[in-house]
Amino acid sequence: MNYFWVLLCFVFFSPLYAQPDEYYEKWYDADNSKLPQNSIMSIVKDKYGFLWLSTQDGIVRFDGNNFLVHDIGIPSVENRTLMIDGCAEDDWLFTFYNSGGIPSLITNRGYSVITDPKSPVFKDLMLRGNGNLWKLNRWVPRDSAGIKLFYFISKNKSYYLDYNKLFYQDHEKRRYVGTFDDRLFYRYFLLGDQLFYLKDGSSVEKIDQNGQVKQYKTGLKVAKNFDYFINIPNKQLLLRNDDKIYLIGYYNNQITTDLIYNGKTIRNLDIFKMYYDESTKTLCVGTFSKGLLVIRKKFIYPHITPDKSIFHSLTNNGLGRVLTSEGDMFDINGYIKTVSSPGTDKYGIVPLDNPGEFLLKGEHALFLRFGPKTKMIRDFTNNSSIYCISNTFGSKVWLSLLYKDRNLLGYVLIKDRKVAKEVFFNTKIGIKGIAKINDEEVLLAANEGLFIFNEKKRKFNTLISGTSFRSINNNGDEFFWVQSYGKGLYLYKEGKVYKPRHQKKILSSVHSVIDDKRGFYWLSSNHGLFQVRKQDLINSYLNGNHNFYIHKYTRRDGLLTSEFNGGANNNGVFNNGYVIFPSMNGMVYIDTKKAFPLLPAEDFFIDRIAINEKEKTVSGILNLERNFGYLKIFVDFVNFGNQRNNYIDYKIDDHGWQPLPDNRIININALTKGKHDIQVRKLKNFSSRYNYKTLNIYVRPAFWETDAFKISMAILVLLTFYLIYTLRLKQAEREAIILNEKIDERTAELNETIDSLSKTREELYAQLSRKKKLVAAISHDIRSPMNFINISTGILLDSLDDSVYEKRVISSIKESSAQILDFIDSTIRYNKIFVYDNYKSRENIVLRDFMTQRTGLFLNAAEFKFIQIQNNINAEDTVVSNPDVLSIVIHNILDNAVKYTNNGFIYIYSIKDECRFHLVIEDTGIGMSEQELCKINDTESFNSQQLGMKIIRELLPLIDVTFNIESKKEQGTKITLSFTI
Repeated sequence: MNYFWVLLCFVFFSPLYAQPDEYYEKWYDADNSKLPQNSIMSIVKDKYGFLWLSTQDGIVRFDGNNFLVHDIGIPSVENRTLMIDGCAEDDWLFTFYNSGGIPSLITNRGYSVITDPKSPVFKDLMLRGNGNLWKLNRWVPRDSAGIKLFYFISKNKSYYLDYNKLFYQDHEKRRYVGTFDDRLFYRYFLLGDQLFYLKDGSSVEKIDQNGQVKQYKTGLKVAKNFDYFINIPNKQLLLRNDDKIYLIGYYNNQITTDLIYNGKTIRNLDIFKMYYDESTKTLCVGTFSKGLLVIRKKFIYPHITPDKSIFHSLTNNGLGRVLTSEGDMFDINGYIKTVSSPGTDKYGIVPLDNPGEFLLKGEHALFLRFGPKTKMIRDFTNNSSIYCISNTFGSKVWLSLLYKDRNLLGYVLIKDRKVAKEVFFNTKIGIKGIAKINDEEVLLAANEGLFIFNEKKRKFNTLISGTSFRSINNNGDEFFWVQSYGKGLYLYKEGKVYKPRHQKKILSSVHSVIDDKRGFYWLSSNHGLFQVRKQDLINSYLNGNHNFYIHKYTRRDGLLTSEFNGGANNNGVFNNGYVIFPSMNGMVYIDTKKAFPLLPAEDFFIDRIAINEKEKTVSGILNLERNFGYLKIFVDFVNFGNQRNNYIDYKIDDHGWQPLPDNRIININALTKGKHDIQVRKLKNFSSRYNYKTLNIYVRPAFWETDAFKISMAILVLLTFYLIYTLRLKQAEREAIILNEKIDERTAELNETIDSLSKTREELYAQLSRKKKLVAAISHDIRSPMNFINISTGILLDSLDDSVYEKRVISSIKESSAQILDFIDSTIRYNKIFVYDNYKSRENIVLRDFMTQRTGLFLNAAEFKFIQIQNNINAEDTVVSNPDVLSIVIHNILDNAVKYTNNGFIYIYSIKDECRFHLVIEDTGIGMSEQELCKINDTESFNSQQLGMKIIRELLPLIDVTFNIESKKEQGTKITLSFTI
């Protein structure tokens, strides 16, 4: 009685937790997918891997992602089809509409309705397939005379049943096999090239070509809910026995019965047809009214505890068993128990040399677990924080910690369940991951980078700085996988670090890389679970192979989450054929011995296109019109698994590769004339190589782009040019005549002009001669008397006393006559300048002496008007100019300054800059208004009072001198002459 109560308490009070389902199941129906109708009459896999479904509303091709529906396209015929028949291996499948009256053919992934009764295909299908309707109907009685059926070994070989007589047919030759009474025609089936008959669920009969019958046992005990499903095109027999589905096979002359499904989903289903894909372990179930059910056995098993689903660090604990740092124990069947470990954390556990002993880390201490017990063996006090411990099996365990504000790296040696020795070294970094390379070196991952520490030399060596690393794992070989924070997976091998070269973002947050000893790596990460061929991943680092196949697993494969955990000393292990990872929802066991990833087909097809939504199949070159409109290229391939595992790209001509859209359609709305290549490549499964295919397109040129049009246009242009040239030539001839007449007329006018100019030249020469004589006359007839006056006044001055008033008068007469002589000389020089062109000569002029000489002529007049003339020019200042022209200019400026100044000053000074020399003559006279300045600057409005300025303006350009006048009324005038240095 006590045992009863104990058992009752155990049943009611023990914690219960659900184990994950063993199968992945997915429904496809008319409501949630593009399946046209929910009654599935046939399920057949063709030669290329596509599933073909016959429904009561058309034929459907399924590639794992899209349903391609084919309608009969005949308004008067119902779109209901019969069973799909034929031979899938020979790419020859067919079915019928109109209860067997209209055949349709499935070949080369395409579908066509054969409506021409005279065509050979129509006749052939009607001859060999008119029993299609009978195969669909199991309720036909045994004595159905007249039924003729084919069971196709291949397109040209088959067994032929004529009521109860069986024949073997090879092409057109037919050989009698035997007569078989009391057998139902719909129980015949093929396995390979052998014909069998299903007697009941427990036995089958093999009928050879000679009519010999051999019975085999299936090993099944037929249940009440028993059914069978024959698939002639795929040569399969599936048996349903209650909730189990069995696949019947024939190998080595023996019948095999394999359990492929055991679940309650099919218990109440009305199943019409089945197909089992052995390569992917996928069962396809066609129902009477619920659509298509796809079932696949899982090989990934997540396990949880009654009260926990998140796990971190783990280590092996016997065959198929793992132990977490928090004391949770699992095996391949699930959760076992939890051993409490107070003080430990969830990020560090490592097995020691003695079986059953483990070292665990806590925040401030190290713990030893042996059996059900856990004890502290080293306390670093509350002033410490243990970062991590190493993950290598053995009693020498490396660790890093913060101890009294110092970062330390060291190891402890465990012996007799206590710390026998400990050694620590100061570091400048906080180490997050430690992996033993050899007896002297350890590899260190830290926030500051990746380092190597040599224990013997006590030396740190920096491998990479500036990148944050978190953990390291190794599979007992020379490859150390270093996990970073979002910067990808790094590889350390024999003293060298390899950065991630591939552009796979899905590998940016890997936690662990585990070798399954079968040629594959399994990778856990924040983004999911991945499988990759081991050598491909290694080659991507060592040889720079950027692109390689990475298979991603999802919840459809058995996962409860796509987020795995990292940051511990052990983030994954391999144990007895299982790869085991901790995740955010379960301890994930992966049975690598039974792993059968659902891979996409490596082959693909680009022969189906649509032009303006009209589909067709192309072979060879696709010819398009110049204005073809809108082109769709369908890239057909099979993938019944994760569509994110489709690594397929395309490019148009020499443009760059682009990923294929999710709908698998390349859209093109414009192409230039000529040849174009549409290239498509698909990455092979678990490989770094591609399959390539090319669709050649030729776009016909528009009429204006054809050679004939171009030649015609060239001829037209040439004719136009010739016509224009001819007309222009005639016009030129006419214009030439007119031009010659005008030339003659103008020549006569020019001759008259030349005669007139000759006369004018003679007159000018005469005038010049008279001007020369005038200058000479002035020089002699005017200057001589004035000179006599000047000399006579000088003699008179010598004979008079200084006190006599007359002497002052005579002195004024002498000075005036001297000024008149100087004016005459200036006038003569002015005229000689233009008469004899002697203004072109240049010489060095000492400017101070030159100005002293010029101002001497005005001293008496200045004294008379109480004017002081100040010559402030430096003695060394010189200019290169014509002294005659410059003398006239200076004379006129001084004359105006004396004339318009009373009781004032005349300043003469110079200014130099980088490339100019400026002579400035400034007076304090009456000055000029703005209107007077405007008149002086206006060369067309000179009056007689401005004659001096006109002379200055005419002479200065001859000696390359510019001048500027500044004046204000009642403030004086400033004239600046600028010479080029």
